Amino acid sequence: MDSECGRKVRLMNLEFRALYTKLFEDRFFRKMAASQNAEIKELNKNQPLVIMLIGLVKEIMPSTIGTYTGMDRSSLSRMVDSLEEKGFVRRKNDPADRRKVLVSLTEKGERCYEFLNEITEEIAAEILGLGEEQDFRDFEKSLETMLRVLRKIDSAITSRK
Repeated sequence: MDSECGRKVRLMNLEFRALYTKLFEDRFFRKMAASQNAEIKELNKNQPLVIMLIGLVKEIMPSTIGTYTGMDRSSLSRMVDSLEEKGFVRRKNDPADRRKVLVSLTEKGERCYEFLNEITEEIAAEILGLGEEQDFRDFEKSLETMLRVLRKIDSAITSRK
């Protein structure tokens, strides 16, 4: 990649992150803050993302949570400990491999996930009403392409180690 292309990619990535934060994350956290849901008030800034992730996949290894959130092992371990102490998640050994631990939502965590999912769906409905269907199909295809390229790069970097 030449330097001009690299500069352009970095600028587009910065703009993408800023717009994503403005359109999705800021709205999400404002709606959470305005909520009267007492269980939601127990969560710190990063914990809703982890609850959403676990709710989407049902059972997940902590290392996979780290992959999706970019958290290091010690921070992730403290977060899962905190969520477990607050009654949102439980850990159990993977029946297929006793060396692995799986994290899942408790009943309280499921209620929280449902509430957070409602907020996410409200935001999606607001945003989807502002664009055309083809725009969102193009956006989905672009995200798939970006992930494919980034996974390829990550794999190449990992294989060098």
